[in-house]
Amino acid sequence: MQLSIFDLPPDPVPTRLRYPDPRKAQKLRELAASLQSQIDKKMNPAISHQRPTRRRAGIVASMREDGKQLQRIQSWLRVMADEAETGTLPDILQRITTKTQLEVLYSFCYHRWRDEDIHRILTDRNCHWYSKLERAHLNSLDRIKRAITALQSLDNLALEDPTLIQIQELERALIGRNIRGYFPTPRPICERMVKLAMLRNGMRVWEPSAGKGSIAETIRESVRVNLDVCELQAELRQILQLKGFNVIAFNCFDVTGKYDRILMNPPFGKGLEISHITHAYNRLTKGGRLVTIAPESVSFRKDRNYQQFRNWLADKTVLDEALPDNAFLESDRPTGVRTRLLVLEK
Repeated sequence: MQLSIFDLPPDPVPTRLRYPDPRKAQKLRELAASLQSQIDKKMNPAISHQRPTRRRAGIVASMREDGKQLQRIQSWLRVMADEAETGTLPDILQRITTKTQLEVLYSFCYHRWRDEDIHRILTDRNCHWYSKLERAHLNSLDRIKRAITALQSLDNLALEDPTLIQIQELERALIGRNIRGYFPTPRPICERMVKLAMLRNGMRVWEPSAGKGSIAETIRESVRVNLDVCELQAELRQILQLKGFNVIAFNCFDVTGKYDRILMNPPFGKGLEISHITHAYNRLTKGGRLVTIAPESVSFRKDRNYQQFRNWLADKTVLDEALPDNAFLESDRPTGVRTRLLVLEK
């Protein structure tokens, strides 16, 4: 059961007068500052820049959780320093002087320790946490609860949005999964697509196969448009809905409306890219623009449907640009398939 202010007994008798303590404030600020390099390494670990795998994603998530703990402890230290400087630091926190003492309190507070487990630590002199708590004069369950309540009252670090946490967990679970046709678009390609789309405020924009929303997020960050998305796969659709996107259909071929701009990364193989691109083009308004990723094979395959597709593209394509080799190796689901960017106008 998580500790809270409601667990506390009645307030004790008033404590002694408190006075400003600039030396304590300085020491607390120095301790807070010393945590920054650790926080940076935890929040942006080197492994996060390597090719994504399920194992690496788990390591990164664990390191970032450690980083968030350090950020909250750093926030506590900074506010404690301000309170010490003005003479308003609660008595129950006066003897806290180390990061480890705050780590113990953080664990009790956020890892849902039971009262009996905390009491066991307080009675076990061989426990390595016992001496830390003793030095801070936190030698009873009552005092520990009061210290936690005092820290929570000083806390100025916003709690993480539970929806954001859910999105992160769902996205992490996707890494390494074999979802048919799902190859998330790397950020640099998304940014290039948005630039080529020449978006303007108020336009109607559609992404037919939105996946987890890589392209859609880049669109939303760049300009205010009326953005609709589709996604066939239920788990991906859940992520899109949690991110606040307007999911208008599961199957993009059910969409009959018209759009000023369409940006897409369609599924490849067995002519799927052809049917997806031609359907999307038919959903453009007059003067509309379609920006799509396509496999390199659309430019050279000799199958009749690919030859017909190239003929169909001839008077509609305003840009045909090869993407760098291995452009999708940085994707959450890497692939070495060579790709192109096509820009079509109606």
